Amino acid sequence: MFPYSVFPLSFTRYENNVSDSNAPPVLVLHGLFGSKSNWNSLAKAFHKSTKPVRKIYAIDARNHGDSPHTDEHSYEHMVEDLVQLYRTLGLQQASIIGHSMGGRAMMLLALKYPELVEKAIIVDISPSTGLGTSNTNIPLFLQSMKMIQISPDATIHQARKIADEQLSRIVAEKPLRDFLITNLVKGDSESGGEFRWRINLQSLERNFNSGVAQFPKLTGVKFDGPTLFIAGGRSDYVKPADVPLIKQLFPHSEITYVKDAGHWVHSEKSTEFAKLVLNFLNE
Repeated sequence: MFPYSVFPLSFTRYENNVSDSNAPPVLVLHGLFGSKSNWNSLAKAFHKSTKPVRKIYAIDARNHGDSPHTDEHSYEHMVEDLVQLYRTLGLQQASIIGHSMGGRAMMLLALKYPELVEKAIIVDISPSTGLGTSNTNIPLFLQSMKMIQISPDATIHQARKIADEQLSRIVAEKPLRDFLITNLVKGDSESGGEFRWRINLQSLERNFNSGVAQFPKLTGVKFDGPTLFIAGGRSDYVKPADVPLIKQLFPHSEITYVKDAGHWVHSEKSTEFAKLVLNFLNE
């Protein structure tokens, strides 16, 4: 029995009851700072073009999006949340897609519960220790987001502009700031209309080094199912030195690099990414 609480995860289901088959569905999990809504366009494309047609579930991880906030955040906790979601949805098996933090959670799910996973697609992350070089400022991002203060009288447009101005002192890249600011939302009248972050900044900051930056060290486990690693050609999250461990844990895996893509390969090169995913799922 897992010693900690699991949480009911928020998800969006993409389905067409008329044409959907009984093929295993696809579960999609975002990375750090992300949410299920980031995958809306791709999830629609996957649902439309899988053969046979599969249901797609885009999921919010704990401490993200519309899922519950908790002081605990680790890959072990995230996996048990996912297992509970399988039970809630009545799923015997699914194919899985995970980016970055979500990719590590999905890797651990496949390794601990291989019977639950048909195929695995892991996006720009490896099971090796640490992360790519672009993660070094993440704790500073979290601290900076916590310090932003916005009057409840501001509109959401004004609030996002203020947040962008304040974050620009720390985060130079405008696309990255825009991505972070997608998590800024305005509360309802009961909360005084105050602005808040959909991500649990305190928990993620406290657990970042142990619960996000490090993948659990595992012995005596492997996932024998088909596995596709899709990495960005300009990213260093999947290094040549990681390949032996990938092959040890996922012996039937292949690694594909998308030219000119960075860490967010699925948004930077969405057409190429979707083609790779669909070819793999439809094999």
